[in-house]
Amino acid sequence: MESGDERFESYLREFEPRRPRGLPTVAGARFDWRRFAAAAVLFITLGGTTWFATHEKRMRGVEGMTDTEVSGKSTTKRITAFSLTRTALENPKQLDAELTEDSRRVLPNFRGKESTLRVLAKE
Repeated sequence: MESGDERFESYLREFEPRRPRGLPTVAGARFDWRRFAAAAVLFITLGGTTWFATHEKRMRGVEGMTDTEVSGKSTTKRITAFSLTRTALENPKQLDAELTEDSRRVLPNFRGKESTLRVLAKE
């Protein structure tokens, strides 16, 4: 075994120690436009999402927003699917009243002088 150790030691003597090279230097702090652009996109996206979330009621016409017709004096309440869903969850009786009131305004009235039902009844 001694011969194996001697051979190993002679093998190790063949190597010459070298000085390690220095670490690469960083060439100053460069401004990275890609990171800046990504941060700007993220900021705009989060800001827009926050703005839409806080102004959702005003944008969708929820909770009693009204439109006044220019030609007439009537004031109509905007009814959206979002407001109807909220009303159905909070107060089902109020939902029924709102749908009844809206149906009177939107659906045709068959009691009028020139209604389709009257014309068909005459024949």
